Amino acid sequence: MTVKEEVVQSISDYVRLVLEDFSAARHWFRGQGCHRRLLRPSLFRRIEPYSASDMIAKELALITRFRQRSLPLWPEGYPQDDWEQLFAMQHFGVPTRLLDWSENATVAAYFAADHDATRCECEVGDCRPTIWILDPVRLNRLNSRLDGYGEAIGILSTNSEAIEPWAPGTEETRFAPWPVALHGTHNSARIVAQQGTFTVMGKEGAALETSPAVQDNDEVLAKVVFETDHSMLMTELRALGVTRPTVFPDLPSVAFDVTVEELGS
Repeated sequence: MTVKEEVVQSISDYVRLVLEDFSAARHWFRGQGCHRRLLRPSLFRRIEPYSASDMIAKELALITRFRQRSLPLWPEGYPQDDWEQLFAMQHFGVPTRLLDWSENATVAAYFAADHDATRCECEVGDCRPTIWILDPVRLNRLNSRLDGYGEAIGILSTNSEAIEPWAPGTEETRFAPWPVALHGTHNSARIVAQQGTFTVMGKEGAALETSPAVQDNDEVLAKVVFETDHSMLMTELRALGVTRPTVFPDLPSVAFDVTVEELGS
């Protein structure tokens, strides 16, 4: 089964689509600047050829090294466990097996528009803004490793017994193969502003859209591709008040936005 794909011309078409087709249940949104990029997390892309044992070992090494080097820079008492380290690593750009999602459809559109096509791995060079739309509860309920929980399964949290087969440090033989959706630690003002959520991959190195849950049910994942270019989409978002400080509430973003407003670039 292939993922359902929609083509839209503008941000108004996209918002209309979300309201008409994706408002009946809770959905998450992920913006990507290129329609050719797969839903494959950064750590997997850095291990070639991919193997589960290499990924597990490298993740633990990264967590250990990040903990050792960052400890003096954190407020006392944080971060503590491996999950908290993993979310912090994702936030600061260390490769992980997490994928970022948002509960806000326009935040995802901002990330789709904020793309430098000259730095994209797409060889064709015709990147188009893209938004993936996920039903996180359905993804989890269709995961075979969670069969015993039935309808009680919703979006997982890191203190849930159900998340253990995806936890950092799990032995390879017990490591779950396919991704699940979970709430992470909101460890910065940015993730709060972005209404951030996560999928965490299992040991299979394939992209999320190839997972059995997605292949077996066409209501788990959808793809929306914009025919407009990145700059036009960003212009439309600015007209709606979605700007860099909206998504990244910090002083560098304010400085960037003031420059754009007053000088145009």
